[in-house]
Amino acid sequence: MKRAVTLIDDGIIAKIRLMGIVVIIVNLAGSTAFALDPMGPPRAAVSEGQFSFGADISYGQTDLKLTGGKWANPNTDPTAGTLLDRTIKDFEATKLYATAGYGFAENWEAFLGIGATKAEFGDDLWNSGEDFDSGIGLGVRGGVKATIFDLPEFDMQLGAIVQLNWANYDGKLVTSQQVGPDFVDLDLIEMQIAVGATYFWEDGLTVYAGPFLHYFSGDLEQLDVTGFENRWDIDEGPIWGVYLGALLDLTENYVVNIEYQQSSDANVLCAGLLFIY
Repeated sequence: MKRAVTLIDDGIIAKIRLMGIVVIIVNLAGSTAFALDPMGPPRAAVSEGQFSFGADISYGQTDLKLTGGKWANPNTDPTAGTLLDRTIKDFEATKLYATAGYGFAENWEAFLGIGATKAEFGDDLWNSGEDFDSGIGLGVRGGVKATIFDLPEFDMQLGAIVQLNWANYDGKLVTSQQVGPDFVDLDLIEMQIAVGATYFWEDGLTVYAGPFLHYFSGDLEQLDVTGFENRWDIDEGPIWGVYLGALLDLTENYVVNIEYQQSSDANVLCAGLLFIY
């Protein structure tokens, strides 16, 4: 069902402009977001025995709820205590992935992405003039996609996707009220489950949409200059949302992808480029 196109086709140029307008509208929508990973069409994007390679980037901002806090100072005090729940506001995260997919069976695709992460947040954890800017961390994601129903009479396919991702953010937390920086290590694991429809439009343009379910968990550890170790848990979900996206065939093998995800906790924009052979 793939359609080859040329870059000079007037219809394609018009649709590129349309996708640009969509990006502008998405950027204006909402202010609270989380850096969810892009999902792509809810279907197997490659045929059996076919490979795909690509790159994608996502950016988001959210309020992270920290619960179940505990403290300890192994240097001076063998006992431990509890910490109040806290919220990190405007946690900004960016992820850049290199991805690969493979059609391991008819209507089934497995995919894997490995890349870099970076995050920052402001004066939120202790309200003491803080500034956290992580170094470049590691992110890994993987999952499966399946085409469940093929409806050629409607130029449509129905399918599903399940993906997991893990990301690490490690850096210094500098405050205005201490001599040296604290060290913060944040690990997050997310799961996204989506179902939906993919519609094959004219001139190599494909659009898709559907509902999704989102969970994420992890922990944040803080080591301050006095030797205190603080740790909180992060555990949220299920969170329901909807997502939509568009794919445009630049050539027979190169595809550009733009995607928007929205839930009660997220308004996220993702973009990517895919090579299929």
